[in-house]
Amino acid sequence: MIIRCPGNMAQGTPTIKTKKCPQCGSEVEFFSSDMRVECPSCGQPIFNNINSCADYCRYAEQCLGAETYQRLKKQQKQLQED
Repeated sequence: MIIRCPGNMAQGTPTIKTKKCPQCGSEVEFFSSDMRVECPSCGQPIFNNINSCADYCRYAEQCLGAETYQRLKKQQKQLQED
C-alpha cells in the first residue's frame, strides 16, 4: 500500500529512494513524494520524513493516522523538553 502526500509536498519530479525495513531488513524502494509505503516482504509501514511533516503539514494527521501522529507529537515534545 502506498500513500501519497495529500499536501503535495514534492517539488518537481519525485526521486526514487530506498530504506531498510526496520522489521525484516529488506530494502524498500519508494518515491520521494510517498509519505508511507509498506514493506513488500513483511507489510511493515515505512515512513518518509515523518518527523518533518508532523511538525508543519496540515495533512500530517491524515497521512500518518491519528495514533501515529499523536505519538510523534508527544515524542517531539519530550525531546524539546529534555
